[in-house]
Amino acid sequence: MNTASPVTTVTPIINTDLALSSFQKVKDAYNLHDYNEIIRQATNTITHIEQLELLFILDQRAHALGMKSKFRAAEQDAETMIKYAPILPQGYLCFGQLLSMQGKQKRASKVYQEGLEKTPTNVLAYEHLLQAKKRVDEKSNQHFDLLSALPIEIKDEIVRLLSEEERLNLFGVSTTWSKRLENCQEAWKYIYNGDLVVPRILPKIAKRINHLAITATMEELWLKYLEQLENGYFQNLKSLKLTANMSNALRTNSTKSLMNGFWKTRYTLTKIVLIFVKHGTPITITDILFYLPYLETLRFYVKDSLAGVLGELEVLQKPHPSLIDLSLSTTSTSGDALKPLTKWCPYVRRLRLLGATPSVLDIVTDYFPNVEILGYNNRLELPASDEILNQDYNNKEPIIPVTYMDNMYTKQQQGRLRAFYSSNGWRGVSGDQFLRLLQKNQKTLEILHANMRRTEQQSMNGEPHDDFRPNYAIKAEDIVLNMDRLKKIMYMPDIYEAYEPLFCRMVAPSLTYFESVETFDLSAVVDTLINSQPHLETLAFSSVYMRGLDEEDIVDTQSWVRLFNEYPNISLSRPDPARTLRNVMFDHCHNFSDDALDALANIKTIKGFGFRGTSRITQQGFKDFFIKLNKQNVQITKLVLGKMNSLAMDKTILNHHMVFDIIGSLKELEALHLHGINWLTEEDIEELVHIAKKLNTLVVKRCNVNSEKIISSIYKAGRKLKYVKIIEYYDDEFDTYD
Repeated sequence: MNTASPVTTVTPIINTDLALSSFQKVKDAYNLHDYNEIIRQATNTITHIEQLELLFILDQRAHALGMKSKFRAAEQDAETMIKYAPILPQGYLCFGQLLSMQGKQKRASKVYQEGLEKTPTNVLAYEHLLQAKKRVDEKSNQHFDLLSALPIEIKDEIVRLLSEEERLNLFGVSTTWSKRLENCQEAWKYIYNGDLVVPRILPKIAKRINHLAITATMEELWLKYLEQLENGYFQNLKSLKLTANMSNALRTNSTKSLMNGFWKTRYTLTKIVLIFVKHGTPITITDILFYLPYLETLRFYVKDSLAGVLGELEVLQKPHPSLIDLSLSTTSTSGDALKPLTKWCPYVRRLRLLGATPSVLDIVTDYFPNVEILGYNNRLELPASDEILNQDYNNKEPIIPVTYMDNMYTKQQQGRLRAFYSSNGWRGVSGDQFLRLLQKNQKTLEILHANMRRTEQQSMNGEPHDDFRPNYAIKAEDIVLNMDRLKKIMYMPDIYEAYEPLFCRMVAPSLTYFESVETFDLSAVVDTLINSQPHLETLAFSSVYMRGLDEEDIVDTQSWVRLFNEYPNISLSRPDPARTLRNVMFDHCHNFSDDALDALANIKTIKGFGFRGTSRITQQGFKDFFIKLNKQNVQITKLVLGKMNSLAMDKTILNHHMVFDIIGSLKELEALHLHGINWLTEEDIEELVHIAKKLNTLVVKRCNVNSEKIISSIYKAGRKLKYVKIIEYYDDEFDTYD
């Protein structure tokens, strides 16, 4: 049998005995034509030079790592220097300095002493070793612990300003820092980088963590977290986000551990987000509700149907008393599958359903007695109720459902829905179910986000058909809804043009936000806004395309002018001067012209303005608009600019000089949003921030810029903006203008 020879690693030792006359020896050998000696002497000299260069590079890198507080890696470089050149002082000097920087003076003294013992006394840097050892010995004898002298508040503030990785590195600096970190409540409230935390310090800090996100992909890290969770170490955990993005992430044993962990944290854990990216979710909604009786918020995203992940809800025995915020993303959520949750989760106030069929709309309005905010196939995060709803209409006490076990599905006679957010994609809401939702909740609705585009069923049927009107379209023609509380409406019409007239009939004095997308009849919408005289604060139009007939396009262009010529009179007639038009936004409004811009400039109450997409505006018209605003002393505080193309000029409207001239002229500008302007560079944005002296909010979307570079340059320049957001691709926030 063959036996493999052991493999050994030899550490190269730098030869320090190279004679000063080595170059002369090479020359002498050359004169004697002794080529073998030339090769030997030259090779030794080259090797020595390379080794000295390596020593220099290691020294430089160790210094840089130390300055970045990455002491562990820096010490490894210093130790490598000592292995390569054990009788040269460079490695000992480097290692000792790193230890001294960390306050480890006694250990540094030992390193310097070792260097003195191994380094020849005739080496030039030997004296440096002596002086370095003397300094650390003096520091050790006259030790002053600055950290111990600082107030706890200042220590915690230092820790709070460090990144998660820097905090982890700080554990190795000193015992004092380590103890402070363990006991600093602020340092470990939020943990998002599981790969860093678990192996080193999780047992020390688990009790301090309030909010934990587990995204680790390695099974051993998962098991470590589950072990700590099951053993009850997360004593103060309030929210947990768990992403299972690996195969067999939760087997039977680990699922049991997770449930035991839920039970151990049931008194503190009020919010969980569970994301399973593969079919076959091992956890059911019943499991979650049973083990977390005080849970308030549940986000459950799976690749299974809702019916497949409900579990045996009867195990709960009574309705869950605390769940008020529920978000479900499934491959299919039908009304029949959702209905059992109305029985066991009756106190839900905010409900978001992804993968839902139209039948859920009737179930929600008929059987969920306390739902106030509903997201239907909307992929955007719903806003908090206290941010969007009128607090004067708050339901102080929830409706308590009938608890007879033989009749738990009690149909509600009056709806309580206050905000509805439909799909933000290409598929709209079913007309029949949506009409019933409007009728039942007309007295309570405050916000309506209605995407009535072609539904999936209509698309499958090949609709619209000639000489055909669906039932909802016939009914919508005569319905009058009493929407006294409605303050915001954003709609996209249906393919039978039935809902837009109904939405126009909803316009009332209570309305403050109006946004029309893909209108079929701009002239009729403008007539509604003029005649109804709503107290709008924000007005937006999007995707108002060419009609195809010149006469209709001319009518659209004139409609814009007519609206803006009338609006100053409407504003002056209002009893409440605070309720005036302040924000306007136009996105891909093809027939919007220079004349419309000129009329818009006469509305002196405007504070926010936005324009994106294709229109009939010219470069000169756009310039003149801002010149007129300045002449009339209209102070724009918010500006949204996107890529703009002119049908009249067949070219791009915005260029480098125009953008800088516009923003430079807006002396009161506080918020700047830039969308899809591809020619913008990081330097351009930095300069724009510089010239907008009062700017406090910056949002940059899809402009092909480096977010870290922009944010870094802003703060290096000393600008302290309240809000900065750089979005490279897609974001999950509502893109509403107010």
